[in-house]
Amino acid sequence: MTLGMIKYHLLVLAREPLNIFFGFGLPFLQLFIFSGTMDAETRGEVMAGALPIFITVASMVLCFTDSALSHGYTRQIKFLRRLRMTPVKPLQYIFTGIASRVGVLLLFAASFIAVSVIFFDLSITDINWALFVGVLLLAFIMFYLIGMFVANALKNAKGSQSLTYVVFFGLLAIGGIFFPIEVMPDVLQTVARVLPPAYAITSLQSAWLGEGLFQGHYFIAMIASTLIFGALSIKFFKYE
Repeated sequence: MTLGMIKYHLLVLAREPLNIFFGFGLPFLQLFIFSGTMDAETRGEVMAGALPIFITVASMVLCFTDSALSHGYTRQIKFLRRLRMTPVKPLQYIFTGIASRVGVLLLFAASFIAVSVIFFDLSITDINWALFVGVLLLAFIMFYLIGMFVANALKNAKGSQSLTYVVFFGLLAIGGIFFPIEVMPDVLQTVARVLPPAYAITSLQSAWLGEGLFQGHYFIAMIASTLIFGALSIKFFKYE
């Protein structure tokens, strides 16, 4: 049953190639636009700080525009109603959804790092890869669970799809993705620092640069958010 559900999630992903293109293409587009502002002498150092931002974007796209919106759509067309007649429970549905997309995420991360090394002088020496990949997977799971909660938050499936768009673009706009938190007005800085993208970006930067992962609240907040939204996504899971 578990393998069957993973296959189902992969088929859903394959049927929406634009989501994959958007998830892979947007960070690469950001990279090449961003590269025009980088000085050749400091390019590698700048890339080390920017890399987690681009990978976070890809994670969010996979979790929101693919998983969450697809779930909302299958709720809307009553397809998930069939699962009520099977042994599949919400926890298994969510677990297999995460498992089916981990490979896609890691493939993107590896491709992005390779391009950054070849063209933008990114240094990958002295990187604790186990720590970085572990933090990346935790960030991805956090965003997936947030997306699943939003996709099930409203009784009306179409309304949940609309809410998913609002949450996704809201997090992109004020979560430190498109605009550095430091240049935002004071009020927005306060808001941005308590949003999940800030947890992911700061923790990934700490893991990549070998800094103290537990300095500040970000990594602990990411763990707490993962647990909270995991419980909420199971509690509010809807088949229709």
